[in-house]
Amino acid sequence: MAGIIEHNGDVYSCDHFVYPEYRLGNILTDDFGEMFDSEKQRKFGARKEESLPRYCRECELLTVCRGECPKHRFLKTPDGEPGLNYLCAGYKKYFHHTRPYMDAILQTIRMGYPAEKVMDLVKKGKVGAG
Repeated sequence: MAGIIEHNGDVYSCDHFVYPEYRLGNILTDDFGEMFDSEKQRKFGARKEESLPRYCRECELLTVCRGECPKHRFLKTPDGEPGLNYLCAGYKKYFHHTRPYMDAILQTIRMGYPAEKVMDLVKKGKVGAG
């Protein structure tokens, strides 16, 4: 989720949900931390996960896409359940393609090197990338 502050100081739960029902308060009159730690904001975040169709909850890529934005969930799953993100097929291709490279970056970091050293370590054969 990416909260948003409007020009008048109004704060909303997410940049895709700038509607009155998602207004958390105003930075001119309300504490920013309290707005984002509010029950209303926690419920907003919980609904994102709770509204995922079974197809998504069982997907191996859920940990990276997180079901994406609820505003984009207007397709049906192969089983006919509503709530599939319209970008799902593209995300699957992208995340499958980039997984070996992300794994190499993770290996690099776990070895105690900064992520930008990944290509040096790949060239030396110390980490794999694809």
